[in-house]
Amino acid sequence: MSSDIKIKVQSFGRFLSNMVMPNIGAFIAWGIITALFIPTGWLPNETLAKLVGPMITYLLPLLIGYTGGKLVGGERGGVVGAITTMGVIVGADMPMFLGSMIAGRWAATASRNSITG
Repeated sequence: MSSDIKIKVQSFGRFLSNMVMPNIGAFIAWGIITALFIPTGWLPNETLAKLVGPMITYLLPLLIGYTGGKLVGGERGGVVGAITTMGVIVGADMPMFLGSMIAGRWAATASRNSITG
């Protein structure tokens, strides 16, 4: 692998990790809620178990999309990334983590380019 390709792959991987790492607390919270409160968990609780699905379907991808947009375009980019990520989430039947990473960044970049000319 040439050094140019290696540098580009590393840069892209660093960008993706910069989207996930600020939200690691939310991932840990989701894992704890799942381990504790689902029907086969340590402390089964129907009411709290209802958090698991919406968190993985909506909350976590939205946080990633917002963070990706914010990395590219600041606060405005974050909002545009979150809105675009919501469209990706609604259009799919499964949690859209990769889709939120791509859509959040892409939408913020497109928004920044169209606003600044």
